[in-house]
Amino acid sequence: MEQTIVNSNGYSIFIGNDVFETIRSFLLQYEFKENRIFVLADENSRKYCLPRLMSNIQLLQKVHIIEIPKGEEEKNFDTCVKIWKELTKNQADRNSVLINLGGGVVSDIGGFVASTYKRGIRYVNIPTTLLAMVDASVGGKVGIDLENIKNQVGLFSNPQVVFIVPEFLDTLPERQLLNGYAEIIKHSLIYERQYWEDLSTKNFKDISAWKELIDWSIEIKNYFVMEDPLDTGFRKVLNYGHSIGHAVETFSLQNDSDPLQHGEAIAIGLICESYISSKINGLPKSEFDEIAHYIASNFNHYPFRSGNFDLILENLQHDKKNTRENFQFTLLTNIGNSRINQVVSSGLISESLRFYQDMKW
Repeated sequence: MEQTIVNSNGYSIFIGNDVFETIRSFLLQYEFKENRIFVLADENSRKYCLPRLMSNIQLLQKVHIIEIPKGEEEKNFDTCVKIWKELTKNQADRNSVLINLGGGVVSDIGGFVASTYKRGIRYVNIPTTLLAMVDASVGGKVGIDLENIKNQVGLFSNPQVVFIVPEFLDTLPERQLLNGYAEIIKHSLIYERQYWEDLSTKNFKDISAWKELIDWSIEIKNYFVMEDPLDTGFRKVLNYGHSIGHAVETFSLQNDSDPLQHGEAIAIGLICESYISSKINGLPKSEFDEIAHYIASNFNHYPFRSGNFDLILENLQHDKKNTRENFQFTLLTNIGNSRINQVVSSGLISESLRFYQDMKW
């Protein structure tokens, strides 16, 4: 598989199943000693991905492994303290490097820990889930949740480098693949109509197609990030589907024994915010129907109750884009074109949730 290199905001992203030699060269280039290399993994990435990494890179066979439990519930300050203590106990210093091997939770919390430990040590991301590959690998956003509210504490901090190994995807169940697929759908909707049409022809379960999807999804996100690294304007296009999506995800984390995955919540957000786009921007009905049908054909329906809507609206008030008076969304005008900072009423948000609730699945 040919290696792809994407240059982002001060660092490079290497994509391909043959990047192990590139990882080894990177570690040798910076002369990292074994006792100064730390790998952060969750229980899944340690079991399924770390052995492949260590078997291909001899330098990693005696490094410090820090394991955290899997799941969004672990993306909190208590987990940070545990990792900081492990780094301190093993005498990590400013010449150390933290390799974040795992999904979005590992890269988010690992980047946050590395950026704050001793006022910053270097870190490397090796994402092992589709979501982390196409989303968390680009953009330099790191952080943690607070009181189950998504990404309330964080900062902008870029990794030294990102290595993406698509073959890690064969360790994932279908639900985890769908978790990342929602972000790929979003990227196709905000960028160009042709990407949306190309996506709809792909076989979701064909692993051989994933490298191409990862390549162009990263290139799309990187386009917006490079234009607006600190997320003050143009980059807000990437928020499409995420206003309602994050509010629904927070609601599920607070109320469900088996919470929605991030991508499952974003899929709901994409349908609801496309509905709102049709009401505010005149998104053509034919395009709205395309979006809703495609998402419904790939994702399970989430059983809302009307009584939940006020709780979701309350969660929306915690969104960094919003004030108490205004909900600001990114909305489509048509597939491939969008507008940022559009004010949406609470009534229309509830109407969109009701539309989703009543959809025939």
